Amino acid sequence: MSKKLCTLILSIFMAASINSTALAFDSTKNSAAVNIKYKNTVTAARETMWKAITTGCGGGAAVAVIDRGKIVYSECFGAADRAKNSMVNKYTRFNIGSTSKMFVTAAVMMLVDDGKIHLDDPVVKYLPEFTMKDPRHKDITVRMLFNHSSGMPGTSTPTGYEIDGGTHKTLLDCLKRAYLKHEPGAMSMYCNDGFTLAEILVEKVSGVKFMDFIDKRIFKPLAMKNSGASTGELQPANAAFYYETASGKKHPHEVMMVYGAGGISSTAEDLCRFGYSFCDGGRRIMSKASLAEMRKTQPTKFSDKLKGPQMMQEMGWEYVNLATYARQGVQVMSKGGNTTYNSSCLQVAPAEGIAVAVIISGNASGESLARPILDGIIKDRKLAEPKKAEVIKPAEAKIIPAEFPAVYEGFYTNGGKIFTLSFDAEKKGFAIYPAVSVSEAAAKKTAASEINGAYKNGVEPLYTFIYDGEFFHNYENKIKCYLIEVNGAKYVVCSNIADYEVDSILFQKLEAAAKPLSMKIDLDGKTWLFRNLKPYIVHGAVVLVNSNLIDGLPGYVEFNGAKKIEAADFASIAATAFRDQMEIYLVENDGEIWAQMGFCLLSQETCAKKVSTGINRVFIGPKNYNEWLKLDKGAIVDFEIPEKGRLIVIKSETPIFDSAIDENKEIYAPEGSFIFCAGKFGDIFKVNAK
Repeated sequence: MSKKLCTLILSIFMAASINSTALAFDSTKNSAAVNIKYKNTVTAARETMWKAITTGCGGGAAVAVIDRGKIVYSECFGAADRAKNSMVNKYTRFNIGSTSKMFVTAAVMMLVDDGKIHLDDPVVKYLPEFTMKDPRHKDITVRMLFNHSSGMPGTSTPTGYEIDGGTHKTLLDCLKRAYLKHEPGAMSMYCNDGFTLAEILVEKVSGVKFMDFIDKRIFKPLAMKNSGASTGELQPANAAFYYETASGKKHPHEVMMVYGAGGISSTAEDLCRFGYSFCDGGRRIMSKASLAEMRKTQPTKFSDKLKGPQMMQEMGWEYVNLATYARQGVQVMSKGGNTTYNSSCLQVAPAEGIAVAVIISGNASGESLARPILDGIIKDRKLAEPKKAEVIKPAEAKIIPAEFPAVYEGFYTNGGKIFTLSFDAEKKGFAIYPAVSVSEAAAKKTAASEINGAYKNGVEPLYTFIYDGEFFHNYENKIKCYLIEVNGAKYVVCSNIADYEVDSILFQKLEAAAKPLSMKIDLDGKTWLFRNLKPYIVHGAVVLVNSNLIDGLPGYVEFNGAKKIEAADFASIAATAFRDQMEIYLVENDGEIWAQMGFCLLSQETCAKKVSTGINRVFIGPKNYNEWLKLDKGAIVDFEIPEKGRLIVIKSETPIFDSAIDENKEIYAPEGSFIFCAGKFGDIFKVNAK
């Protein structure tokens, strides 16, 4: 296709979308006056949202703004369903992800108003069925579920394409065999499970289903007529689909059964109505005392230890004070959300009567999209000046404090991988390197010529930082950080991160084990395959999981995050300051050693049968375990898949084919790729390799 033709098609598409959005905007009363009065708001919204769509961050989007009780701006962008040429309008629903957390927070505060819950009571008082291996779970209070300080591991329930009514049981079963990352109330670290537990709490105390509760107490009073369960569950006629940026592939709607943690769908206008209920003059669904509680910081024992403010130390919100505006006397509260396919953000200036909502079908940052629009209306209202872009001149490197190398050099984790931190020879900065596994180190020692002296162990650094006398800077990526020790734990902390204006932990040091232990099998260089995923698991959830022992760090294993080996069959969470961590148990299953990780069971890749030329049949057995094939050489393959079965071809972390997404049943599968089969007992998959 010629460049001119591509440009013409894009112009026609954008013109059609703009005409559609203009209809939505013109439906607002006195739209001409609104355009003038809210010029900065409208300009910021249009430029921001179109940039997101045209740069591939999303396909369809909606924005709404409330000012002192009136929706003064509502506009929609892009397509909801390309096949039907259906454009997003103000009634189009999107899954809002973690912005849903504000609804379960509000629900619990209503029960506080009703005298049925007390925030500082232990959760077990209301939910005796909530148990953990860690006896400290009895000290988790209701408040700690909302400021993310419970210490629970993180996320225990998956997302899929079909309704699964077992999410509450899955969570409670996972928690029964889990330990806390830290003592309750010690620090705030994002935890989805806390909000699912709060959802269970609402049902137990109120005696009604969670969605029925918020429909009666929130949706109906606030005239939120286009809000409810996820789009995958409700299948509304008007809902935005997600399309892959590169391929344009259309994905099914997600079913999010964890309503309180991230399972609500809504529109931008409905979110604004909800946001305005937190404002002075808004429709009251909570008492003044509960509103005041939700507007203030909920500090932890860690709150004052960093140089700047932190996130998530509030009742559900990401923050309740944005530094730039707080200095000018304007309070701003924000909550964003992301699912596999959607992003959203709700920002509220309660004393000013402002609410801004943004939703997009894509993987953009909701906070980054909403902020320019909030800045626009605050400028239009002449309330304060937005944060100005900071221009940084690289500083001359200075000598670091003499004690730093002995204290801070060593192994670190970011929650997912293990790294090493090494100070440079001139003691004017440090570098972060990916850690080297035992098998990799052995290979390098036999191939010393491959080691480049500029790198540590022949590995290129992930980041390099120079010291300016107070902070360490990576000017290329605009990262400013500092090193700090809190209660014996050592951290690399990012200072004043963009958009949020808070400090955030980047890396946590892993201290050497006093008496290093080993597990019952060698975990170095192993690939693990999921065995108990449902056929309707969301696209991208099926990955290959690797386990590695780290050279120079005995007693630890990198296995879906950094783990400390505590026994021959158990490794605990080593990354206590990061979200979504899970312990590893080694369990015997049919004479083999499998791994249990949260709700997931995994076995080694040796379970995968080799694909041979011709027809390969895969049978799903009585335990409904997932079955796998592996290709030792590349082949063209086609498939016969049973009804409601799922087949995914994957190499590394990239799905090559997914029967839930792809229509073409014949593909080329390269050497080393795996084929995942999920179904019910008796299902037969046929894979024809040529």
